[in-house]
Amino acid sequence: MKLTVKNRPLKTTHSFEYTFNNKHVKVSISKNSILLPIFDEKKNRQIGFLLDGPIGIIADLLVHTKEGAVGEIIEETYSTALLFPVQLPFLTRDQVKEIPPLEEIYHYEEVINKYRLQIKREDYITYEEKKGIMIQTYNPASLWFINNESTFLVGTEEIIARRGENRLIWVAKDSFTTVNRTGKIHSTTDLFSIKKARKTFHKILDVPLALVFSSLGDVFTSI
Repeated sequence: MKLTVKNRPLKTTHSFEYTFNNKHVKVSISKNSILLPIFDEKKNRQIGFLLDGPIGIIADLLVHTKEGAVGEIIEETYSTALLFPVQLPFLTRDQVKEIPPLEEIYHYEEVINKYRLQIKREDYITYEEKKGIMIQTYNPASLWFINNESTFLVGTEEIIARRGENRLIWVAKDSFTTVNRTGKIHSTTDLFSIKKARKTFHKILDVPLALVFSSLGDVFTSI
């Protein structure tokens, strides 16, 4: 899939925060951040934005059980991110303004080239805004999927997913933990189970964005 950046920049007119409907995640974007449209060159269709400017993500990936809290609260600030699809719930026309083309976009093209290798299929990114969003961050690298029910983070050290108030899947470097809807915790340090869980989640990622959450839902129904 060939991605390209178009020199048609937007700039945020003020800083703002947005809390997703699932109440697990809050995103903040700073004033004067630059947004450049990302196109699927083959289809000549915009599929998202490249954001140059601090983006903060606070995610409550923590569930409470009778045995105590399980999971993590994650607070990260990223310098660059790709945002998919085009219609984003936290980005409206009154938050940005058009600005003249930038003198140089070579740096942004280099960023896109690094991401392009991670997007394996042409239908990976849905054009339907109601199916959830994807945020691919750069430095540090991570992949976020967020919709009205679930939050799913693929980081360099861990994979963690929360669905609703009670269910959690957490694949760390040396453990695999799940919490089901009744609050029952299952945890293992078996290396085979951890590798199998990681393989399962990476298979989920190699599907269209619109199917990620239904696939994730199928995984949650088994715990």
